[in-house]
Amino acid sequence: MTRKSFPQQAALTTTTPCPPEKGGASSGNSESRAEWETLLTTQPRSTLKTHVVPAARGFAFEVKASSHFRIVDLHGQQVVDFMAWASPYSPSATCEHFSTSYTRYALGGLATPKVGECLYTNRDRKMFTLMDDTVKTHDLLYMACNPGFYERENQPGHRSCATNVAEAMEPWGMKHWSEVIDPFNVFQNTPYYTLKALNCSKPGDYLEMRAEMDVVCAVSSCPFEGEGFNGGKVTAVAVVLEIG
Repeated sequence: MTRKSFPQQAALTTTTPCPPEKGGASSGNSESRAEWETLLTTQPRSTLKTHVVPAARGFAFEVKASSHFRIVDLHGQQVVDFMAWASPYSPSATCEHFSTSYTRYALGGLATPKVGECLYTNRDRKMFTLMDDTVKTHDLLYMACNPGFYERENQPGHRSCATNVAEAMEPWGMKHWSEVIDPFNVFQNTPYYTLKALNCSKPGDYLEMRAEMDVVCAVSSCPFEGEGFNGGKVTAVAVVLEIG
């Protein structure tokens, strides 16, 4: 997720701008699902398992090495905080997990990976490869919102990405939101949000990745709706597993 102020905006010009609209697809929080349903079924797939993540909630899942999965924005303009750990997950401080800093280093400092590029772990190993991306605008800079963030925003008790992930990861042994890691903010358009623009993902947009090792992943439909972020209305997203 993002904060409402970001210093040195000019330093972030490397992030890919929002791509133009394609094929007249609608933007905003459209309730029509025809677009994303089509995108989920246009390519032959062996077995599809789709899990809809409710607005402002989280979901955790396991992915085997070489398997593909998608994160889908069902209604448009919704950020998804994505985190991952090497399997089997361990709450130990020495566990291997996705690393924003190692990934940024591998990308030459860029904040948005491209198709064919990889996300890395804190042990500098490839964890995921981006296989398909209809948005091409994501974020590797910002933290996950947590209860402390909302307390400073005078919104105590507000749901947060950190608590969403911690709740979803309970079956794997996570006990507290302080155990979460910095996320890959899927569909987040960081520099342009600070200029009061909305995120640019549309209904049905998706990011597809391939796991390079056995992993446990977690996503959060970011609950932050202030200042037009997430289109001003937090919405559901989907995770599609076992893509052939």
